[in-house]
Amino acid sequence: MPDALDLRIDRNDPLPLGVQLAARVRSAVQSGRLGAGDRLPSVRELAEGAGVNVNTARAVYARLESEGVVRSEHGRGTFVAGARPAGDAAVRRDLHRQIAQLEAALVRLPPPPEPPEPAQPARAALLSTEDLEAIRDRLLDRLDQLDVQRAEVMQRLEELATEQPLLDGHADESAARRSTPSLAGARIRWVGA
Repeated sequence: MPDALDLRIDRNDPLPLGVQLAARVRSAVQSGRLGAGDRLPSVRELAEGAGVNVNTARAVYARLESEGVVRSEHGRGTFVAGARPAGDAAVRRDLHRQIAQLEAALVRLPPPPEPPEPAQPARAALLSTEDLEAIRDRLLDRLDQLDVQRAEVMQRLEELATEQPLLDGHADESAARRSTPSLAGARIRWVGA
């Protein structure tokens, strides 16, 4: 465990233990006692060193990772993150907001005709900014596909509407209906963006 990391917590303090522990790690990074790339204790070592539950230590690292203070590498450990570009937290919040809006719009639409992407194994780490951007882009692509499909349906409906007067000229109206499919009189409701 790095000597620069003071893991003492005050059980009499009204602040929750996880909040205190996260503040200790954050303070060590901000003061420069821990630098970018420094390896942090494992979750178990952090829990033992601070005298807290392993789940509390895991939650501390998850919170710090979402803030961009630390980064987890599967199989290697947790490290102090490098300098983040200014406004990265705002970018991440905006991406989360955009994804939520896109998902809400897609929920109202029919499911995609293509098979769903294979399920990815669950990850303990939070999504990176690049992962969030990729999700947003996939959702935008799906909405674009649905807009194209909607435009095609609307165009076909217009074509059918212009064909209808030609059918009226037939002497045997029932024969005209059997020979030419029509959506005349059908009620179509498009739900979506």
